[in-house]
Amino acid sequence: MRLPRAAITNTQFTLTIALLMVLVGIVSYLKMPRSEDPQFDIPITLVEVIYPGASPTDIESLVVDPLEEEFANIEGIKKIESQIKNGGARLEVTFLHQSDANDAYNEVKQAVSAVKPNLPSGVQDVLVIKATPTSVAIIQLALWSEPTDYKTMEFYAKQLEKRLEAIQAVKKADIWGYPNQVVAVDLNLALLKHYGVSVSAINTALAQRARNITPGFVDAQIRRFNVKTSGNYQDIEQLKSTIVFANDNAVIRLQDVAQVSFASRSPTYLAYFDNKPVIFLTVEQRKNTNIFALTEQVEQAIAQFAATMPDTLHVNTIFKQADSVENRVNGFFNSLWQGLLLVGFLSLIFLGRREAIVVIIAIPLSFLIAIGWLDFIGFGLQQMSIVGLIIALGLLVDNAIVVTESIHREKRESTSMTTAAVIGTSRVGWAITSGTLTTMLAFLPMLMLASDTGDFIRSMPVTVVLVLLASLLIALTLTPLLSSKLLSQKSTKFKSLQHYANTFALRVYVKWLNRLMNAKLVVLLTAFIAMFAMLLLFSQVGLSLFPKAEKAMLLVDVETPANSSLDYTNTVMSQMAKFAEQQPYVKKIALNVGNSNPRIYYNEIPKRGVVTYGQMLLVLDAYDEHKISELISTLRQEFGQWQQANITIKEFTQGPVTDQPVTIRLISESLTDLERVAKDLYKKMASLPGAINLNNPIGVANTELVLDIDYDKAGLSGVDIASLEHTIQTALSGSIVGQFNDENGENYPILVRRATRDLASLADITIVNNAGENVPIGQFVETKLHKGRTDFFHYQKLRMAKVSADVDQGYSVQQVTDKITQYLNDYALPPGMYYLLGGEEESRQESFAGLSQIMLITAIGIFAVLVLQFKSFLQPLVIFTSIPFAMAGAILGLYLTQLSFSMMAFIGLISLFGIVVNNAIILIDTANRNIAICGDKKPAILSASATRFTPILLTTLTTIGGLLPLTLFGGSMWKPLGVVIIAGLCVSAIASFIIVPILTELFTRIEAPQQTKD
Repeated sequence: MRLPRAAITNTQFTLTIALLMVLVGIVSYLKMPRSEDPQFDIPITLVEVIYPGASPTDIESLVVDPLEEEFANIEGIKKIESQIKNGGARLEVTFLHQSDANDAYNEVKQAVSAVKPNLPSGVQDVLVIKATPTSVAIIQLALWSEPTDYKTMEFYAKQLEKRLEAIQAVKKADIWGYPNQVVAVDLNLALLKHYGVSVSAINTALAQRARNITPGFVDAQIRRFNVKTSGNYQDIEQLKSTIVFANDNAVIRLQDVAQVSFASRSPTYLAYFDNKPVIFLTVEQRKNTNIFALTEQVEQAIAQFAATMPDTLHVNTIFKQADSVENRVNGFFNSLWQGLLLVGFLSLIFLGRREAIVVIIAIPLSFLIAIGWLDFIGFGLQQMSIVGLIIALGLLVDNAIVVTESIHREKRESTSMTTAAVIGTSRVGWAITSGTLTTMLAFLPMLMLASDTGDFIRSMPVTVVLVLLASLLIALTLTPLLSSKLLSQKSTKFKSLQHYANTFALRVYVKWLNRLMNAKLVVLLTAFIAMFAMLLLFSQVGLSLFPKAEKAMLLVDVETPANSSLDYTNTVMSQMAKFAEQQPYVKKIALNVGNSNPRIYYNEIPKRGVVTYGQMLLVLDAYDEHKISELISTLRQEFGQWQQANITIKEFTQGPVTDQPVTIRLISESLTDLERVAKDLYKKMASLPGAINLNNPIGVANTELVLDIDYDKAGLSGVDIASLEHTIQTALSGSIVGQFNDENGENYPILVRRATRDLASLADITIVNNAGENVPIGQFVETKLHKGRTDFFHYQKLRMAKVSADVDQGYSVQQVTDKITQYLNDYALPPGMYYLLGGEEESRQESFAGLSQIMLITAIGIFAVLVLQFKSFLQPLVIFTSIPFAMAGAILGLYLTQLSFSMMAFIGLISLFGIVVNNAIILIDTANRNIAICGDKKPAILSASATRFTPILLTTLTTIGGLLPLTLFGGSMWKPLGVVIIAGLCVSAIASFIIVPILTELFTRIEAPQQTKD
């Protein structure tokens, strides 16, 4: 290999290029984007429909079916899932992976726009929302006034919203959680009846007066003037004095028959913080920006704005993602530095002071160079890329150690350190190159995962690959250069552990290995039996997909009984808040009544517009797994006894947007069958240990109030049917007839309504017939109560029930799911009904779709690299035997630590494959060299095993040392990754010391000695 000699010969050039790349890395580290989670787009678009008062069956036929039919014309849709509920619907449109999220969003928005004109007039709002993880609030504020004045709060909240959106790094700001402010025209029906004025006449008069028409312009010789009519109302007194009825005897103004004032519309979403009604403000971060710099700018803007607010207004921060990012980044870098210190310490005691300096210098240089490359290709600094750095810490040091150790051996027989550096590096150059390539190829499956999970973790394997590439470049250039300058050929009095390890290898290890090689069959049989026994433990380990996110926050979902009012849900949540605030670990409490909390985590999609639903956000002092588990246990024990509502507590989890971990979809066109089977399934799931937070929306039906109109009687009474329905709508929910512009330029809807909206008020409603007479609607309208339809779902336009649950800590999602599927397989489903698995099982199948093909391609690629190096088919197979032993060790480690096989464990296993083959590569490469020299197979292999004993031992220990802080102190999320690598390395190291030499002797043909390049 010529590269080491070229690097040493051109010292100045080598140092200049290295310095340049390091400086680029430092600048990138200081400037690159920072966020908590990877910034990627998920091609999912949500459509939220708010239709107050509509039943599920009406929403299905009038809203959901037309939208789904229109969506069917869009290309690239993977699935459409709709939730149909009282008063609204949510449609989730998922596109095929690698679809452009912006194009998908725009196509759905166009489809909604095409359908919107044909939707019922009662539809209050249709929202089209991106589910992309970048549309997450990085800060949540609460704004309130004392006393509560929603009009003033709304005005200043909107002003603050505009100011925050002026910040360049802010994607958008939103305000949430307050009743819309209107100019309310509260009709006095008794006075209307007295004067003989109809509700329709009031609406018509106000609508005509509030109409804002721009007549145009007029020219006056050399000048042009725009013509402006009176248009919208701009003064309350002006509105009050509007003439709504006139004849020869009297003139009736609006103030004669109604109360006019600023008021709140019937709320659908109320927010509370610190037991006070508030308005929430949220801020979203623009892609590829720095969250710390943005948070600082936002806080400055808030402080400046607060100085201009009245003393009665206050603003406070509920949640700030920058704190979580700082804790996570600092935690990871603490693990990184601790690992670096352990690696440095091991290098020092094994190799000596000078050699340790050479090894340690390679680590930060490799990191900085890789960070520069990482920034260049568009990745930022977040938890997955930092984990990639930590994994790479245990890998990149291998190259530096192997090269330094080889130079250390060579310096005794060389005329100068330069010669020793060139020969020592060249001797192992091709081995570490092929070893690095095989390790990089081992990460190919994660790089090629075509799923949301693959997008989520992609920055991790990219980081590892870039660091390994940088470490290889450093090992082949800068490491021999530094060794030639820093190392000395003089022997030192200090004996490092390398000396004692080499002595042990020559005097003890080789003797025992020789005996074991004489009993090959017994050793191999014992080893493979032990390996298979460890692999069989996998059935006891259990499966789970993504771990907890380890955030110092909890979400508490509240479902009050069917037909509950928003006031009742509000009362229940207030009682919950009183109990929660007494808990010692709770720092802040935010209540959301009728809605979920604004989106503050990438895989939490908020529910909107459900009066029987609420969500409480608990912000905790800090993340402590033990204390949080105690708090959750306390809350579940208390709220589990409440009869007022169904209350569930959940922690934030990692992974893509998905349902609860255990989710069963029942498909059938019969709602009756769906309701019955879902009820039975719910009972079964409730009886299973470990199943918590059960949910079955189809099991609860609303009671509906039906106004049965006798149209014949209405016609005979001279009542206009359109006027009748319009009058009922105005009296019950109100009618918007125009806009009001105040002095600040704010627009407020003018809402004509009945002051009281209850069952008793229906009897007071009268309507003016064609003869001008007041006719009570009770003469032709009968009020009835009857059972309505339950909430249900559509899946691919088919009717569906969904029964789901979370899994308690200490239980396996896979085992709970298996018990449920066994129950359904034995259950006699009605004709036409079938079930599908959702939740974690569906995510697992989608996440790892095509993984077997990718891993096969990866294995063939690694095999090809090894065949190219060793010019043999048998020796690469010997190297591959390290992998099953590593897998067996990983499973044993998970079993002993009582951890399940999760996504993090899978990442650790893939990393492990690349690590363990390196040891076998270097050992067999050395054996081949010895065979080429002496021609005697067994002594050559024993000598190679003794020579490579110390490098294998040291690289194993340094890898373990690099991952030990993350494993011990990184929390439950990263513990499986560390356990898999550490346990797998321990077992595979034993295999490298014993099994690989024996197999090398069996499968190496002496007639064809390996030719390797120097």
